[in-house]
Amino acid sequence: MLVVALRLGWLSWLVADGGPVRKTLEGLSWVAALVAVGFSLFDLRRQRPEPVVSRSVHVGRALHLDGDRLPKVADVPLLALRVKRAVGTSDGQALPRYVPRDRDEDLEWAIACGGLVLLHGRAAAGKSRAAAEAVRRLRPGHDLLVPVDGPALRQIAESGLTDTVIWLDDLERFLVSGGLDVELLQRLAPSVCAVATIRDHELAAFRAEGAINRAAADLIASIPPSHLIAIDQRLTDTEQERAKTAQAGDPRIDRALAASEGFAEYLAAGTPMLERWSVGDDPLFYVGQALISAAVDCRRAGYAEAVPATTLAQLYRDYLPALWCERPDLPSIAEGLDWAARPVLGASSCLQPRADGTYLASDYLVDRTQDGGSPLGGSPVPDRTWDALFSLSSDRGVTAIGTAAYDAGRFDVAERCFRRASEAGDEAAVRLVAFPISKLGRYQEVVDIFWNGARSGHQGIMLGASVALSLAGRFDDLSDLARRAITDGDVEATLATVVTLADVDRSADLYHLGLFAIVNGEQGTITAVTWAAGEKLDSEQLNGLAHHAIETREASVVFATYHGLRNSANVDKEAVDAALLPWFAGQEDSGEISDLP
Repeated sequence: MLVVALRLGWLSWLVADGGPVRKTLEGLSWVAALVAVGFSLFDLRRQRPEPVVSRSVHVGRALHLDGDRLPKVADVPLLALRVKRAVGTSDGQALPRYVPRDRDEDLEWAIACGGLVLLHGRAAAGKSRAAAEAVRRLRPGHDLLVPVDGPALRQIAESGLTDTVIWLDDLERFLVSGGLDVELLQRLAPSVCAVATIRDHELAAFRAEGAINRAAADLIASIPPSHLIAIDQRLTDTEQERAKTAQAGDPRIDRALAASEGFAEYLAAGTPMLERWSVGDDPLFYVGQALISAAVDCRRAGYAEAVPATTLAQLYRDYLPALWCERPDLPSIAEGLDWAARPVLGASSCLQPRADGTYLASDYLVDRTQDGGSPLGGSPVPDRTWDALFSLSSDRGVTAIGTAAYDAGRFDVAERCFRRASEAGDEAAVRLVAFPISKLGRYQEVVDIFWNGARSGHQGIMLGASVALSLAGRFDDLSDLARRAITDGDVEATLATVVTLADVDRSADLYHLGLFAIVNGEQGTITAVTWAAGEKLDSEQLNGLAHHAIETREASVVFATYHGLRNSANVDKEAVDAALLPWFAGQEDSGEISDLP
């Protein structure tokens, strides 16, 4: 039963795409959502029960509250949901009428089913607008939860939520330590619908082979295809016809339809915003450009929150042209920030002012930088920016900085971040420390981390170290760890190594570990190895393990081998039965088989 329990639970956070635990999670993620019970809307206002959630739990953790209660979906303006301003909006004009998208029907069906619905596409493709319009059409009277961050979402959710739409614009902000994960989503699914958006760059990072934020990657992988809604940058022919119908005298729609950059990108003033950042030749431009570049790099470095003006003031000189760095006649920081925060064509601004003197770089500019089409080009994030964000971040938030540093190849920064968060008790960081250490070539230290995890019974540490060695191609080290774990009778340590080898299809290693376990292992480790190895072995190898077990003439060994192989995913169970069950029958006939668990 230990193997089955581990298979369904603690291994999920770091199992790669296609692994056995991932498949289990994908199968279970939406069961709860599909059996949600409908309720009558008749006389709902009069009969509405008192909310389960304590009112005080929302304060400081949710936005747009009505006093200390969640607002209704219909009562929150579109701009408050981070729908981008359109050209002319800041001059008092309303947003243009919504142009229905081809994916609206799919989107509505997914929202009606519940669970997590994720809209993805490039920045300024219209993801937030499509999502907001859909929830307004389908669930205008439901409570709306806009959490301030991932931990706030978890705290509110653990207090209980019913009939609620959770709004998660830029989903990556909530996929942090202590935030949204598969387990929390499964608990939320029966009573809420979560609607999220994400840029394609961020989505690709979570799906990338070797991505180390496995909790986030597992959550993304658990979303059914029907709940992944792609929003294209350009309108289809049918969408353009709808836009012409929606024009109704709004010249912005007509100009957007003719724009070379795309309909939604034009309305968001994307190209002029990029030009504001890129083109100029006077002191104010260079100061403003450098401040924007510093803020964009803060987001590239994993800091998703608005950055204090004081931090941007510390960093901006690294982004000035060399000839301007020491000029005494540069405009002030305040003047540069004011220039960078001015709306472009009445739409969004390059730097978006937030509370308490903080600024957030436009995600459109971040997107273009990741494409290599911005003043930053392909330049790396400077050391001073990493150091500033390390100091600015909380012990929990620094894990996101470490993850971005790891992805950027700054393994020294990643190690420093993960160690700090780990020492502060961040469980996600505890599992990640081995990754940058392995990339820095300190493999013996990774092995030591594995055994420290084994001594403390910390499965996450063991699996993290195992995967770190796997990514470095240190399969001999992994096999050595597995043999020692088998010899010690440590089932959890054995599983951490063999599951890692299974996920990278090291069938020969798994076969030889199976042989080793049958001769040297206890019942639990034999079952662990044969279970993890089973679906990766061919019929000849499976028969080899079965015959090797029979040759021991020990019922417990044969049973452990049978139990592991029989419960392995995608194994020919009839072939396993044919190989091993006759031996049990013979033992029973001779009266030599003992009681087995």
